[in-house]
Amino acid sequence: MLRPYSHGWMTAALLFVAATTAGAQEMRRRSADPAGAPTTGVPRDARFPYAGVWAGIRTMPMGSDDISFRFTVTDGAYSGLTLHPGGGASPQNKLTMTAAGLTWEQPNSGGGTWVFNVRLTGPDSMVGTLVLRDAPATFTTVPKGTMVLTRQPAARAK
Repeated sequence: MLRPYSHGWMTAALLFVAATTAGAQEMRRRSADPAGAPTTGVPRDARFPYAGVWAGIRTMPMGSDDISFRFTVTDGAYSGLTLHPGGGASPQNKLTMTAAGLTWEQPNSGGGTWVFNVRLTGPDSMVGTLVLRDAPATFTTVPKGTMVLTRQPAARAK
């Protein structure tokens, strides 16, 4: 027979195991790429106006949430990552710059491909759209949305 005070210890042990398991699940979801971790930007570059870390709001019919991107330049060409909460990151595929702005694609975990388009509205702000191309047949309407983003300030030298 259990004594009344032993239930408290059992509850504490169960909570500890649940918290440890939840933490392990979170770690498995995170990208091994540490590139998604920075929250500060890089200095503005007039030759490459999209280079930097951008954060803002994505608005879709089902609601709004935070979204962040990092664009870098290597050998005169942009590359990019979508930054996820908790430090994970997803690479941007087919990243292209035109006079209209930047365009890229990312696979959707449930099928289809997200197509992103962004353009500058000022030196430190941009707007964009996203649409799910080849959406699964279960969608009655094609998922799409808009984004409003601001450049994140560069870290100050100490």
